[in-house]
Amino acid sequence: MNIKQNNPDLWISSFPKPSSLDHKYTRGMVLINCGPKSKTGAARLAARSALRVGAGAVKIICSEDVVDILEPQISVELIEVIDNKQDFQNILKDKKVSSILIGPGNGINDETKARALMALAFIDHVVLDADALTVFENNPEELFIDCYPHTILTPHEGEFKKIFGKEIDEINDRVLKTKEASIKSNTTVVLKGANTIIASPSGDVVINKSSATYLATAGSGDVLAGIITSLVGKNKMNAFDAACAGVWLHSEIGTILGAGMIAEDIIDLIPVNVKKLLKMHQ
Repeated sequence: MNIKQNNPDLWISSFPKPSSLDHKYTRGMVLINCGPKSKTGAARLAARSALRVGAGAVKIICSEDVVDILEPQISVELIEVIDNKQDFQNILKDKKVSSILIGPGNGINDETKARALMALAFIDHVVLDADALTVFENNPEELFIDCYPHTILTPHEGEFKKIFGKEIDEINDRVLKTKEASIKSNTTVVLKGANTIIASPSGDVVINKSSATYLATAGSGDVLAGIITSLVGKNKMNAFDAACAGVWLHSEIGTILGAGMIAEDIIDLIPVNVKKLLKMHQ
């Protein structure tokens, strides 16, 4: 098994670096699917994280009744209101879209499942997290059949068990079962935890060991999902490298912040740490 420790040398050569010829859409337009008005925080955290790490534009997709909740909370993110399946499909067909995140705060319901499957049908670079994984608990093959190696799944251990049916016991077990899950689903799988495992269906495995215990806080996973979704895409990073880079950056910031941190703090430190990362690897 080809196992490596996560570090920038593995992926820094493909880390997105804008040129003087770029504009906001060449830097990537990221879509974030928002849940009901009682759960908009997850989408907002993911959207701001995606912008901070380098997306040129981020569009939050929501229903009409959510707009009044979102608008006072955001500044530079775009909002797209949709009423039906056709509206959602039209957004997915926009050639400017580089990637999409489905799941955080979306709700465990048929609508979340339908949007996840539609995203997989229309967009190459799809990140599925949280509720967009749990909705397939009773029939994970329904998800796997529509996935590709450039699809990224980001489960924590509970979600991993729901869609792959496997308990995780120790670090060696985590590595083996994440690799097996990646091959089975034909996706890049990020099994989150103190030792986050990133596996590709080609058999590559990277372990991200972290002492950032305070990352175990509400919203932290939404931030990570937003970072990864921003990094992946056409003319950006491939799925495996984006997952490794996103996990490393998230972990690095968590280590710096330490005690008392909340998810918003991670977002605030993204720009200075990206700048530091790129300067060290010029």
